[in-house]
Amino acid sequence: MPDFKGLDLTGKTAIVTGSSRGIGAAIAIQLGKRGANVVVNYTSEKSRTRAEEVANKIQSLGQKASVCQASVANIKDIPKLVQSALELSESGKIEILIHNAALGVDANLDEVTEDLFATHFDTNVKGPIFLTQAVIPHIARGGRIVFVSSAAARLGVAGQTVYGATKAAGEALVRVWAKELGQSHDITVNCVNPGPVATDQWLESDDQFREDMQPLIESTPAAARIAEVDDIAPLVAFLCTEDARWTTGSVLSANGGLYN
Repeated sequence: MPDFKGLDLTGKTAIVTGSSRGIGAAIAIQLGKRGANVVVNYTSEKSRTRAEEVANKIQSLGQKASVCQASVANIKDIPKLVQSALELSESGKIEILIHNAALGVDANLDEVTEDLFATHFDTNVKGPIFLTQAVIPHIARGGRIVFVSSAAARLGVAGQTVYGATKAAGEALVRVWAKELGQSHDITVNCVNPGPVATDQWLESDDQFREDMQPLIESTPAAARIAEVDDIAPLVAFLCTEDARWTTGSVLSANGGLYN
């Protein structure tokens, strides 16, 4: 009889930042399908309904879920995420932390402003650093931390001076924390790096950006298309499982073969 216990997340508690829509929502639901209890995070009031729909989906799978309005860019909001997870937890611990929330506004170098720089680094870099710092005292041995990166970290996409830099910074944090948190805390830290994905962020990007990306999309080895969120979420979920225990400090490229 098949044994997939190494992929089971039953009873574990997860925080998924930016999980009211897109890749984050797909990750939260995928973790719920594998048995995890999930904190669904959203930032603005207009996203509350979407966050509640994600939580309801997880609950319909038989797992616990709660919604938490918090911006990782705001240090004062971070304790709300930790507390929400602890209230949901069956073990008194947090087992999984997914850094998915991100800003990604396109801007060429000559269009970059100090405000754009600050808001992106606050959300995409500062937020994960201080949220992880707050979670570490509560994370279980054998815990999992996973970042959602982007092709922009490696591919050199025009218009992504700041966004690309923040995603490259996230991949650097993965490598550093894998060493800092490995033997000392028995925590693995990894990253999934998608190529273009059919999310709201993609649909909201300007026509010129999508036109520039079209040759790249058409050359994708796996298929001449952009990814769907359900192409990405299972890979994130896998890195949260016991079967992924010997993988840490790694970047899993989820881009249909565009690059390694």
